[in-house]
Amino acid sequence: MLSVHDRARLVAFAACWLGRLLALPVGNKGWATGAWSMTLRLHRRSFIGGIAGAMALAAAPVAALRRPAYGPAEGIIKLNANENPYGPSPKALKAIAEAATHSAYYPGPTVRRLQEMVAEYNGLKPENVVLTSGSIEALFAVGAAYSRHGRIVAPALTFGPHLTVVERMGGEVIRVPLTADLDTDLAGMERAVDNTVSMVYVCNPNNPTGVEIDAAALRAFCTRVSATATVMVDEAYNELTDDPEASSMVDLVRNGKNVIITRTFSKLHGIAGLRVGYALAPAHLAEVISRHAMTQPNLVGAAAAIATIDDEPFLEFSKQKIREGRELVADVFRRHEIPYLESRANFVYGDIGRNADDFRASMQARNVHIRGIYAPYSTWSRVSMGRMEDLEVFARVFSEVYNA
Repeated sequence: MLSVHDRARLVAFAACWLGRLLALPVGNKGWATGAWSMTLRLHRRSFIGGIAGAMALAAAPVAALRRPAYGPAEGIIKLNANENPYGPSPKALKAIAEAATHSAYYPGPTVRRLQEMVAEYNGLKPENVVLTSGSIEALFAVGAAYSRHGRIVAPALTFGPHLTVVERMGGEVIRVPLTADLDTDLAGMERAVDNTVSMVYVCNPNNPTGVEIDAAALRAFCTRVSATATVMVDEAYNELTDDPEASSMVDLVRNGKNVIITRTFSKLHGIAGLRVGYALAPAHLAEVISRHAMTQPNLVGAAAAIATIDDEPFLEFSKQKIREGRELVADVFRRHEIPYLESRANFVYGDIGRNADDFRASMQARNVHIRGIYAPYSTWSRVSMGRMEDLEVFARVFSEVYNA
């Protein structure tokens, strides 16, 4: 299939030659006369017809391919990226529309206002907050900063794009296997920490397992380990837990511990496409993150985050829908006697007992997109939450594919 640029070149080529041919003199006033004139007329008609067809064939797909694509295509059930399709909230949509009319201007004042609100929401000061383009940018920034000074310790199965980048940059990541129950092995991670380690990464609840670490155990771990290395706790799914305040380690930041927290507006708040996240840290660590972060939220994203950060009716609605979705997926797994993990995030991780990549491909052929293998767990698959009507389609298709 031709690319957009190739199609555009074909259109330009055809238009050029069509223009030349139409300008060619024929008959008594030109150089082509007699039989040659007749032949040229016939050839020109055929050529013009062919060129016109080529132009139509090339130009139509160019226009189609240039149309914006927003989210999954019609008919696609997208359950593979841990998004919240119930967002953005009505308040966020109103803020998006208003902010878009001012997009000619840089977002500085809006971003500063969001920084103040995030700080207040978490009982911190603005200098403890680093706003980024999604929390992934904060993770990248911390990885880039700390990998220069030592090794990084992380679970072997966890959210890992930033860890992969660290390794590609020449850094070393010590990956500690999960326990037999697929819990984060805090004891094993602590044993791996010595004076060659600069940073420890923990995702809570973990992705892709959805398992929440006991808050008291994690707090004690962070307190002990942070005396040797900085601990970064990825709390992308914290707000989906039963008691977000109790499970968060933000109190350690308030107390000046050597701890960094990262969060996102992509999950509960439902604005993944607007790319808004942040890091919380003692001021001197926040400064380090700021020096290594490449981006900050744009005007529209910051405005949406301001509108939704404390939109309790929408946030509670989203959380309830996620709970309902988790129960629906868990029920599908139970009916097929599939072992699964109790999730406190917006996805469920289950052992389908067969190659997860092959199963994913079979589901995708039926327009239902789920996740495949997270090595080394080749038979486990993760299913993200979606709208309830989409999850009902998932339940039907899953059963058909599983029982085929």
